[in-house]
Amino acid sequence: MSDYVVGKVIGVYGDSIDVVLDNYSNEIGVPENMVININTELGPEPILIGQPGTFLKIQISNGMLLCMVSGIKMRDTTSNNTDSISVELPNRILTLVPFGTINENNIFEKGSDVLPTINNYVYAVSSKTINTIYSNFSEGNFNLGKLSLMPQQDALINLDSFLSRHGAILGQTGSGKSWTVASFLQKIANLEQSTVVLLDLHGEYKNAFGDYADYIDASSLELPYWLMNCEELLDLMVDRNETAAPNQTALFKTLLQQSKQNHPENQLLNIPKINVDTPVYFDFDEILNQFRRLDTEMVEGSRGPKKGDFNGQFSRLLTRIDSKLNDVRYNLIFKPQIYNTSASMSDLFRKILGEEENPKKIVIIDMSPIPFDVRTSVISLLLRCFFDFCYWYKKINEESYPLAIFCDEAHLYLNEYDSSSKSARLSAERIAKEGRKYGSSLTIISQRPREVSATILSQCNTFLCLRITNPDDQSYVKRLLPDSLASITTMFSSLRRGECILLGDSVIMPTRIKIDKPNPTPDSEDTSFYKKWNTPHQEVDIPSVLNAWRKQKV
Repeated sequence: MSDYVVGKVIGVYGDSIDVVLDNYSNEIGVPENMVININTELGPEPILIGQPGTFLKIQISNGMLLCMVSGIKMRDTTSNNTDSISVELPNRILTLVPFGTINENNIFEKGSDVLPTINNYVYAVSSKTINTIYSNFSEGNFNLGKLSLMPQQDALINLDSFLSRHGAILGQTGSGKSWTVASFLQKIANLEQSTVVLLDLHGEYKNAFGDYADYIDASSLELPYWLMNCEELLDLMVDRNETAAPNQTALFKTLLQQSKQNHPENQLLNIPKINVDTPVYFDFDEILNQFRRLDTEMVEGSRGPKKGDFNGQFSRLLTRIDSKLNDVRYNLIFKPQIYNTSASMSDLFRKILGEEENPKKIVIIDMSPIPFDVRTSVISLLLRCFFDFCYWYKKINEESYPLAIFCDEAHLYLNEYDSSSKSARLSAERIAKEGRKYGSSLTIISQRPREVSATILSQCNTFLCLRITNPDDQSYVKRLLPDSLASITTMFSSLRRGECILLGDSVIMPTRIKIDKPNPTPDSEDTSFYKKWNTPHQEVDIPSVLNAWRKQKV
């Protein structure tokens, strides 16, 4: 029989339902081993009942209510027989979370207008039913792995929903984040055409995607100052708390506008009006020389030479700028050798979008060689450039340029509480809030979700949650989810490596998934102290390590 009764409803609480399982008798109910067999077209199918993450359905007036098991407990009840002898009868109680309705035409729809009442029958759910629901929703054959508790069932997702409405991959160290990201992007790379940018903070993914990917060492990637907008340049130079900050800001904007407008190349670009944010080349030294002149300017007074109006106003500003100009770590911004004309902007964008002569589907930008204080400026500029490109692409083509940006270790540079992360965080928040309209997608990857910008995570509509044991992180993720899904967070701490709970718009219902193993795997394996320390001693080449350290280069 296709509708195998396993129990009945004994409690309804709005966001959860309690069910008591029937004792097994005459091939109905649930045996003590919790495994039943239901008849299918291919023969009997064994189904485990009561395991958190599995599915059951409940009879309601307009069809069947599909639910996920979130918990199970045993309750003893006392009964008196005809001989007045008390007998202990164990009751197995399941807690279910309702997700949607299967109507008379076997079509699944999220949510329900009707909840069951006491004594409504509860039925087992076949793998065929689950497969039909996932297949109809996914709009394609994109899957991340297998359902953990139904290994024969592909974990199909709606890729459009995951990317267009932004997503988050969350999990503690060792839970399988890198594994998951590599597997996810390898499957995306199998599509006919894709454009993905991965910000790789630890250099883990260089060899994970083969010929599909273009690897860029960020220390050798020039992101010239003239691509920055006015606010980004001011953030690098001006201390907003300084009393002279208003004068510094006002003068810089004036000089910046003049420098961009007067540059000979820019005058040939046929731009009706160049403003301070127009991405065209300008001579930074020319502006600095003007600041230096005004900072030391002496003018003629009634009693002889006197200090000019701006004399001494820019000393600290010039000191800050000079410190960055003399810092070789900032050469990729302030001393471009390749991208030093307005015309070179096209070549730069071809490179970072993987659109060079041999197009690539994935662009890996390895941020590991860049010091932290420089990294934030680089990431901020990259994110803003990606958004602006997608914005103007749609303006002129009346269709989107789908671009997916994966931000590894996002808590390090999209931090809610670190003021040094402000520029990168604001750029990412703009993509999170407006990117969907222009085809730019953001996927956050983090082991510390509570430190990531709340604005960004609040815009993520799909959460791929691996093992999370930290109670603060668990409670934070719990607050991001609807109340009806809160109980599912209790499963986070018991997940295996590479196993996750997928929640949100990209999946028809919360799903426990075993992620497919990536091939090849990223370079993120834990160090085996036991194996390493059980090998014969080898002399350490300390000078080569120190030399690479000093040069910041392998």
